[in-house]
Amino acid sequence: MYELKHYILLITLSLLVPLISCSDGDRSPFYQKCLQKCKNTNCTSDGVFTREGAKLQDTWAWLLGWGCEDECRYHCMWRTVQGYQERGYQIPKFHGKWPFRRILGVQEPASAFASVLNLLVHIYMYRKIIREFPIKDTPMVMFWHGFAWVCINAWIWSTVFHTRDKFFTEFMDYACALSMVMSLLIAAIARIFSSRARAVGVTVIALLTLYYVEHVRYLYTGRIDYDYNMQVNVFFGVTGSILWLLWSWYQYVAGGRYVWRLVTFTFLSGVFLTMELWDFPPRRGWDAHALWHLTTALLPGLFYRFVIDDLRYLRLSSVKSDLKLP
Repeated sequence: MYELKHYILLITLSLLVPLISCSDGDRSPFYQKCLQKCKNTNCTSDGVFTREGAKLQDTWAWLLGWGCEDECRYHCMWRTVQGYQERGYQIPKFHGKWPFRRILGVQEPASAFASVLNLLVHIYMYRKIIREFPIKDTPMVMFWHGFAWVCINAWIWSTVFHTRDKFFTEFMDYACALSMVMSLLIAAIARIFSSRARAVGVTVIALLTLYYVEHVRYLYTGRIDYDYNMQVNVFFGVTGSILWLLWSWYQYVAGGRYVWRLVTFTFLSGVFLTMELWDFPPRRGWDAHALWHLTTALLPGLFYRFVIDDLRYLRLSSVKSDLKLP
């Protein structure tokens, strides 16, 4: 019954794709006429630039692989935005996204810049873990190595996607973003069951991994319900936050005062997430999504410092346990 409902949902979503992928801007007659005229004038039947059409493109856009139709969409988008503004209308979305001015060929400069900041913070904090904790001497350190690489990979693809929005870069951004969210949940489960009932923890992690693989397969179909995908991310994010907070309370009562960093990280993550859900038009190149990425760059430092404190705690506990052995 569950599989039947699942496939019915996917079929329904596939029928809704044309509605989901369109927005006021790209549905407007002015945009459609502009796009058709631009393609007829500047593109061949194969979608390649004509000699005159190539003059539309600068060197940076060429380096980042902007095709003839891409250029037509970009230029017609801004002509349509100008028309909306002249008539006093709100700036519309195009193909589900707000319009952004390219910088050096980068499609969403603010989000790409903020993604790079997040990437650098993760790399910087990961190097701290590498320097302080030898793999053989510290419990759970290998897990945190894997966690850091999942996050680094996710922010690399976030940067690539915001630099150039294509089917594959969008798929990798969404898939890797969910991998980071679910890794936080898996980290909570791994930490809770690190000293007892490990079989339960391994079973739950295996089930979560199977679900992740299935969701990634769904994302790769290209028939994405963006609201549903957001709900999946929020569900696993909230679940992980609840587990971390419950464990933090238990640890704090037991004397682990260092968990305040984890609690602060969890609280601020929830606060900053509201910015992503706000979804306002760009202001000076920054929309809600870009500002959300910018604020999240402040958070890895808190989380990794908690990880470092917890690894010290686990290492000390391991040493004490060894000393008690006859």
